[in-house]
Amino acid sequence: MCLNPGEILAERYIIIAQLGQGGFARTYTAQDLQNPENPPCVIKEIPFPESENPQVLERARRRFQREARALSRLGNDSRIPELFNSFEENGNFYLVQEYIQGTPLSQELVQGQQWTEEDVITLLREILEILNFIHQANVIHRDITPSNLIRLTQYRKIALIDFGAVREISTLTSSSTGEIVTSQAIGTEGYMPAEQYNPQSAPRPYNDIYAVGIIAIQALTGRHPRNLPQDPENCQIIWDYLTSEPVSDGLTNILNTMVRFHFQQRYQSATEVLEALDSIVARPELPKTSGKLRSRFRWLLFGVAGIAACGAIVLLIPTISPLIPRISPQPTWPTPSPDGVSSGEKLLVQTSALWSKQRGINEFAGSNYPEALNLLKQSWREDRRDPETLIYINNALLKAINAEYYTIAIVVPIRRNQDGSILNANLAEELLRGIAQAQTEVNLGLLAANENNKDFPGQGFLEPKAIKGKGLKVIIADDGNIKSYAVQRANSLVAQPDILAVIGHYTSDMTVETVDIYNQNQLVAISPGSTTEELTRKPRKFFFRTAPTTSREAEALVNQLLGVGEKKAAVFYNPNSPFSASLWEEFKKQFEAKGGSTFRLSNYYDLSKNNFNAEAAIKQVEKAGKTALLVIPDGQVTNSLENAIEMIKANRDRNWIVGPWTLYEPRTLEVAKELKSIEKLGISVFWHPSISFDKKFPQNAEKLWGGPVNTRSALTYDAARTLIKALEMQPEPSREGMQKTLADPNFKAEGATGIIEFDSKTGNRKNPPKRVAHIVPCSTAIYGVTFLPIEFPTAAAAGLKCD
Repeated sequence: MCLNPGEILAERYIIIAQLGQGGFARTYTAQDLQNPENPPCVIKEIPFPESENPQVLERARRRFQREARALSRLGNDSRIPELFNSFEENGNFYLVQEYIQGTPLSQELVQGQQWTEEDVITLLREILEILNFIHQANVIHRDITPSNLIRLTQYRKIALIDFGAVREISTLTSSSTGEIVTSQAIGTEGYMPAEQYNPQSAPRPYNDIYAVGIIAIQALTGRHPRNLPQDPENCQIIWDYLTSEPVSDGLTNILNTMVRFHFQQRYQSATEVLEALDSIVARPELPKTSGKLRSRFRWLLFGVAGIAACGAIVLLIPTISPLIPRISPQPTWPTPSPDGVSSGEKLLVQTSALWSKQRGINEFAGSNYPEALNLLKQSWREDRRDPETLIYINNALLKAINAEYYTIAIVVPIRRNQDGSILNANLAEELLRGIAQAQTEVNLGLLAANENNKDFPGQGFLEPKAIKGKGLKVIIADDGNIKSYAVQRANSLVAQPDILAVIGHYTSDMTVETVDIYNQNQLVAISPGSTTEELTRKPRKFFFRTAPTTSREAEALVNQLLGVGEKKAAVFYNPNSPFSASLWEEFKKQFEAKGGSTFRLSNYYDLSKNNFNAEAAIKQVEKAGKTALLVIPDGQVTNSLENAIEMIKANRDRNWIVGPWTLYEPRTLEVAKELKSIEKLGISVFWHPSISFDKKFPQNAEKLWGGPVNTRSALTYDAARTLIKALEMQPEPSREGMQKTLADPNFKAEGATGIIEFDSKTGNRKNPPKRVAHIVPCSTAIYGVTFLPIEFPTAAAAGLKCD
């Protein structure tokens, strides 16, 4: 029997939802009632083995306790999930575990794309260091796959999850002779070595070493291991002819030794492999010549026969000894809505695991809008920072009171892992807070000021602003900062005739990819974040933006560097990002026109590289003499933001650094807190509470959300207020009418960032805001430091109370 949402386990854990079910266990999200402030945990349920022999259960119990102790030891390392609790109940074993956030390596290993030798060596070192740690603790993983290797969101290091031993507990059985054995092999086809197919073979370090070697070969060839041919004579995997660039003899020999068919011929420890890697780095070799590559024809001819022959040999590998303990698999979060679009019937932003929210969404999907409204308001009271809940509250209200309303949509990037779990939703939530606040102002105008409505968010301080007696419905779409998803969402939104305009997309990358879809379907798209000049060079009639263009942003950064006497700048950016490349182009043009010089370092300038080394880049900059740094991460499409923040950390306030508003991040403040000084940093900013054009907006935002909002929320609020103004100005609002209204030379709207009006030819905002922010100490701020416009030298000068 599976656990149902709302059930309480061990008188402590309330079940939120089932995450998944495999052949060996079920996983759930749960809230710890004894620690309600903690984030949701993950509970793994392992059924008792099905056997009439009481000794089987006793063996399973001892094994479970041993696995829990092993996991508890390993969990002290940040690269391994932490075990919070373990117990038995209702005929099941349970583990309560930490949820590790990050991107699975499987998302980086794209079919057909080949990694460089340097990147593969870096990856090998990271994984082997983890293996060294767990093997020294006498724990063998035995299911190392790209999906079980996670690149941590916070530190960008590799973590290892989904240890497999607990799965074996429920497979214990009693043989005809009374011996207690494991009935099934544990592992994943393609990544587990031949000896592992025998369920009675004992796990050894060389099992894991084989899997790591296979992953490295997959990265070099761009091929899944199931598609790699084998030598029919010795069952050795043949791979080196599949790489577009020759791989050095040193690395080729290491990988071939890691994946030998017979385990006796492999490296016997992770330490041995690391030492071998050290030797080829110390004595670099010339890459292999094409003459050393094997014949493609030969291995295509024998590939199938080789696999069949080697498969037969597996059956002959002898049993060795009982199994060594391993750790339970790490579950994943629920997958997102298939189409990534919702007005309240689907959960998109899954960072809030409140059961009241999920129940409200279920009631919304079932058209029970009054109950959905009550449940969602309950969820709001429990988590006032969740903008998705507030948008769904508004939409449920409109249905519950049978109100007339207009419909707009917003597209945000919810960054996810390949399994659908949330990698980073901060950016999406920042954008949603702006539109949710504007929507709430509108819909408050439909409510009578009586006792029944006192619990509606914003009541009593937000100004009710109904649109000609009608409300506002908002549809949320998630493009994931992935181009193919962005195109799907755009096509979905333009096909819904009730949608009168779209706010989005946020990043220039996604906007460039989708702008023609909106334009051809005559649906206004107003972006709060796309700044690339590429959209100006080829204007579209139905595209507008509340954010400045990169030429305006570059102007602020150029003036900042010149103002502090810097005349030379080295650039670090993502050359494949429309935004990042556009800002570099504009900065270079303006900086050099004013007497400055710019350059980029060969092999060091690309922030989007997986192996970007911030320390090495800073050392190269120092060789160039007195030099400022222009650091331009993209809008979280790649890892460039994380690399840019590492640049700030590695610089240690020695050189001036300037960068775009993509650096206006809590993670930047977190790094600043660690540094002794952070005086030489300037970040462009388009809005700040201390300089808000609409003085009430930051005050109301703080009351509504229980804390301050940032530039992204302000620009999205302004985009929503702009569309609301356009709706008010039309007798019968339509898609075409929205475009004509916004493009009218006399159109004006007021927002948090100032007066909003557009150039009718380009859709660019006229006279957009441009400022530079710096970081100043403030003891009452969350990190002890805070962003301020640079004209305020201290927090006190801006009127902040930091004592």
